[in-house]
Amino acid sequence: MDQPVTDYVPELKGSGYDGVTIRQVLQMRSGVDYEERYDFGATPSVAAKIFLNAIVANTERFADTAPRLKRKWKPGSHFNYSTLDTSVLGWILERATKQPLAQFTTQNLWQPMGMESYGYWLADGAPGVGRELNGMGYNATLRDFARLGQMMLDEGKFNGRQIVPADWVRQSTAMIPNADPGTPPPPASVTDPFARSGYGFQWWKLDDTGAYTALGLQGQFIYVHPATRTVIVKLSFFPPEGSDLGNRALEETLAYFKTLVQWSATAPKP
Repeated sequence: MDQPVTDYVPELKGSGYDGVTIRQVLQMRSGVDYEERYDFGATPSVAAKIFLNAIVANTERFADTAPRLKRKWKPGSHFNYSTLDTSVLGWILERATKQPLAQFTTQNLWQPMGMESYGYWLADGAPGVGRELNGMGYNATLRDFARLGQMMLDEGKFNGRQIVPADWVRQSTAMIPNADPGTPPPPASVTDPFARSGYGFQWWKLDDTGAYTALGLQGQFIYVHPATRTVIVKLSFFPPEGSDLGNRALEETLAYFKTLVQWSATAPKP
């Protein structure tokens, strides 16, 4: 994980990703000058251009913009949520395993876990051309997403079989605070709980109880609470995060999860 990303994707040499490690990309601390802001219209933002070109028009792959971006922060020094970082991770994984991400997922996750239903990746182009959109758009049933949460809860095991190394689970859920050292906390008017949270390897820290979650684009959760051995999956949609309505929906969702966890801790065991 401490190898440079350019060991696997030499196309990134000379870009903001040059000198960045795989670990730093996993932690959303690449330092690359990219903002997760989707401003469409006459002068679209970089993220919006990627969305339009890769997902709507399929005229380029999602990660194709990465070699053209420069550096904004020292690698590892600053948390910056970036779907592009996750897309670069997928590119690295393709090169390291020498196979498409869908095939790798099938052979190393879906089939060994004996999933109930098919899962599938959305792609940024036609078969044989497009790359799986590993930064977004993975589709599975609620029960199979819950199985992923259960596997994480059981330190990488599922049905007695070690699916991923236990040390990987521990490292990926060891959270680093999002705020840079010396940075004051956000004002009380900022209601987004993730502004005060931490981040691991593609997992969000939720609170000080050890709970963590995978978080989808509009309020989808794989929530894991190790202390009470609770896994909750939510697939329903809520308004955009950052809007008043979206922030209230997020707060209410997390409050509901906390209520379920507290009930789980006190409910009589059969």
